[in-house]
Amino acid sequence: MLKWPFSKNTSRGGSSAAAKGSPSTQGWFPIKDISNGFIHRRDGQLVAAVKVAPVNIFLLTETERVRKIKLLEEVLNGIDYRYQIVSIARPIDLDTYINRLGEMKNEETNRIKIRLLTGYMKHAAAMATSGEALIREFYMLLVQPQSNLKKPKLDEQILYRRAQELATNLSSSDLLSYVCSDEELRDLEFVFFHSSHAAHERAPLTNFSLPTTYRPQEV
Repeated sequence: MLKWPFSKNTSRGGSSAAAKGSPSTQGWFPIKDISNGFIHRRDGQLVAAVKVAPVNIFLLTETERVRKIKLLEEVLNGIDYRYQIVSIARPIDLDTYINRLGEMKNEETNRIKIRLLTGYMKHAAAMATSGEALIREFYMLLVQPQSNLKKPKLDEQILYRRAQELATNLSSSDLLSYVCSDEELRDLEFVFFHSSHAAHERAPLTNFSLPTTYRPQEV
């Protein structure tokens, strides 16, 4: 079962009111904030993401395939810190394509072309509703434990340097990679927690803030 990066049960004994009631969203949601290119977890850890462009190795020759795999192995073997590889099948929004076919159909006068366009629209709609239209995205998530409470920026510098170095090494191995921005991290979080809406909705781009946390207290 795929879990959100480096999640673990950190719950401790709380008030009797919280124990009796159902856990709130804020109680199990592991993310505190997304800023400066990092996911800030509630346990103090930082997470950075490196997005790796997919490659269809079946289109390569045997020599190219072996070479690319060996280069990737060298990069992974050189990593001496915690990381996690995440592969997400993301639904593709086909509404624009279907609407364009509809416009072409309305402008067409040839009956044969109208019939063909109608068939294309039905086929695209069937793929969208059945979940067949997917794109595979790959990420490498790096974690930095909270090591210095007095200098939190130091942890950010360490993790940022590691992420940039990893992206450079992967790109040098013919795997186009880059460090994800805040917007892309929010989009990744949205796909992970709202996969059923990912095809037709996007995470907010600006003025993003997590909901206020309310902690029950025994009176």
